Amino acid sequence: MSHSVLIAAAEQTTGYELRARVEELEDFFVIDLADSTERLHRLVAQHDPEIVLVHDALGPVPVLQTIRDVVARRPGTAIVLVTDDVSPASFTAAIDAGARAVLPDPITHEELELRLTAAADWVVQMRRHLSAEALDPELGSRGRLVSVVGAKGGVGTSTIAVHLAHDAVTRVPGRSVCLLDLDLDHGDVSDLLGITHRLDVSDLAKVADDLTAQTIGSAIHRGPTGLSTLLAPQRIEDVGEVGERETVLILAAVRRQFDLVIVDCGASVTPASAAAVESADDVLLVTTPDLLALRGAHRVAEQWKRVGARSIETAKIVLNRVSRDSDIQPDTAARLLPAAPLEVTLPDAFKTLQRGLNHQDPAQIQAKAWWSRIEDLAAEVDTVPRERRSESRGRQRKSLFRQRKEAEPTTEPVAEEGQATLEFVGTIWLVITLMVVMWQVALWGVSAAFTSHAADEAAREAGLGSSIEKITDEAENSVPTWFRSDMHVTRTASGTVKVRSELPILLPAVSVDGLSFTSEVEVVEER
Repeated sequence: MSHSVLIAAAEQTTGYELRARVEELEDFFVIDLADSTERLHRLVAQHDPEIVLVHDALGPVPVLQTIRDVVARRPGTAIVLVTDDVSPASFTAAIDAGARAVLPDPITHEELELRLTAAADWVVQMRRHLSAEALDPELGSRGRLVSVVGAKGGVGTSTIAVHLAHDAVTRVPGRSVCLLDLDLDHGDVSDLLGITHRLDVSDLAKVADDLTAQTIGSAIHRGPTGLSTLLAPQRIEDVGEVGERETVLILAAVRRQFDLVIVDCGASVTPASAAAVESADDVLLVTTPDLLALRGAHRVAEQWKRVGARSIETAKIVLNRVSRDSDIQPDTAARLLPAAPLEVTLPDAFKTLQRGLNHQDPAQIQAKAWWSRIEDLAAEVDTVPRERRSESRGRQRKSLFRQRKEAEPTTEPVAEEGQATLEFVGTIWLVITLMVVMWQVALWGVSAAFTSHAADEAAREAGLGSSIEKITDEAENSVPTWFRSDMHVTRTASGTVKVRSELPILLPAVSVDGLSFTSEVEVVEER
């Protein structure tokens, strides 16, 4: 098995000599040469080498500080220092910084092979320990880091980060989860959760070289749900304390104490957020289906590339606030993004989320449709172990049969389509029945009006002394043709005219015996 080696030396001559010596060994190959500490960090992020062979003359950043930074970013990479000074003090300082071995310059072939072989064996064991196969299947990866980044401000980055953290700590009781707010200028995790704390991430940055478990514990707020939170700087003058190096050291220390660390990086690519993106196991880029946010995704991808933080192809893009009313639908947005987005999308559910925002507590959001989408997103970034995902899905399927509808309305259909269909059919029959009754009443009212009008016309004709045939003709001529067949005109001995008509059933000219309306009008003789 061959092992990759990255060589870092300030002078090209030294670098080529080291490369020639490494290439003489059978089980090792050189992937690249770095002539500065800046290029070293960029190549480490790009190639993830197993071994980094560093000469002590590398600059401009001091070599021991560079070793600390690389080890913090890549705990599975072995650093071997090549130095002219092999004194006990120099050896101790290198080992304290994180180097696996110290080699004298010049190096013998045997000693180089011995040290690189030992370093390679250590890398194999360390990476196996860090890989998923060696992890606790119940709690998942200890120290997993997920960074959440916004394409621009206002796309819901902090809300998604908070809800992912809440989902992780809720579905796996006892799991240690930390939410770190690295949106240094506009951090609002404290407002979303309704918490305050006397210390924040800037206080840790001030003592980044001497971080201990007690120091980190004092800066972290622990909520009643079990979620731990490390807040953004409260004062604007403390923002500058959190740089790239401080962020790397803080993240490395926090990962040693928590099973899962979720970082809210905000929408600005700063040295601190770039370090969080580079160090993360997974990066979630949040955008919305509008032109400004889609352009923002391209801008973030380009800035990551320029600072060597991450390639956009290794990040995961999620569309938030998706709605059928949007001008840009997900399939169109996918063609406008720098990389293909996740199939999982989050709906435009402001009314659903409003209760959680106003109460500063995600647990107040009772809509299962929203949490179902968050669970799907959690599966994409692996913030919940696989076993817990299947258990949660089983409970969700059972609850759908027990509950008739969601506690709060959402923009997405929830469940129980069959029940909704039955209710719709029942409602339709009720509406039809009401319409039939209203039509029948209206038809009877019209029939009564026609009968009264015919009686008035018949009485007027009778007053002129006309015969019963002429009276009947006058009455029939005063009403529509369809109404005449069921109308009967009679003149009584008491000096009145009676007109009786059969009341129609649903349709004109359709009647039953015994259901009739009679109008009687007194005849006034005209002289």
